[in-house]
Amino acid sequence: MFAGRSAPSFPLGVARRHGAPPTLAALAAAGLHVVGSGHFLPRGGRYDVRPLRRRPVRALRGGPQALVAAFGVRDGGVEITLLATAPECPASDVEWAMASARAMVAVDDDPTEFLAIADRHPLIATLAKRFDCRLVRTPTVFEAFTRTVIEQLVTTFEASASIRRLTWIAGAVVPGTTLRAAPTSHAVLEVPPWKLHAIGIGSRRSRTLREGARRAAALERLRDVDPELAATKLESLPGVGPWTANLVARAALGWADAVPVRDFHAHYVVTEALTGERGDDDAMLEVLAPFRPHRARVVELIMQGQIADVLPGFERMRRPLPRIDPHRREPWKY
Repeated sequence: MFAGRSAPSFPLGVARRHGAPPTLAALAAAGLHVVGSGHFLPRGGRYDVRPLRRRPVRALRGGPQALVAAFGVRDGGVEITLLATAPECPASDVEWAMASARAMVAVDDDPTEFLAIADRHPLIATLAKRFDCRLVRTPTVFEAFTRTVIEQLVTTFEASASIRRLTWIAGAVVPGTTLRAAPTSHAVLEVPPWKLHAIGIGSRRSRTLREGARRAAALERLRDVDPELAATKLESLPGVGPWTANLVARAALGWADAVPVRDFHAHYVVTEALTGERGDDDAMLEVLAPFRPHRARVVELIMQGQIADVLPGFERMRRPLPRIDPHRREPWKY
């Protein structure tokens, strides 16, 4: 895989994989100070706090101007504390950090309209009571773009490993901690293609990733347009098709109507869950049509149900999903 080189000794996890995440006291001891805080009550339906407990501290920005968000649960709401390394943190940075932190945990995503639609379908109504249908958003469009491009053509396991390795070599460290922020476009462009290849990002995805990094400013401007139009604009990038465009629009812009067309598994899972029979992308779009403009929430609920093995009549072991092509387990080639 590493073209004759020994495998790099990258710590493939983050803080939560190598011990407990830092506490507020530990962050203060590292030189970070509180620059903002807030308590927010999620609106509409069940709010799942497990992601907050798994990752209670997240780096929004690394380097000398680092910003960190710490999350907690109190009085039925989400408590967000912002910390910075710089002695003086501009008000605009604090405003951006708070908006980013709120988006990362979806406290402002109100699914009330969708829940009313979901009540019309027994399965979706049941899943909506068990799982959270809110859509989180990344702090930047480029972060979502990076993750989605790396996930092209390969298995989830291989993509996750490459994302962790890229964060390790290109993500800026929060001084005094082990926290790393997601790689910026400038940092990604500084990683040579051979090194991207070494961490499992093949030439096809590497070219797409680097082209997106060059157009990072244009990617961020997509927040100012309608998400559906943004997805169309994304497809103008080389190497970006409907699958990538829809997933980026959902992850970065919170587009609740995004559908993962051309996904390897989604159309099988969604159509069988809703109709009892497996279908293609066209069949998936047809069965999801009544749920517009919240099709992404339906797909998310069904996928969570499939992972938890709670879909009625969906016998995962008896009827396995189609096999992954062997080449998809060789991510360095693609």
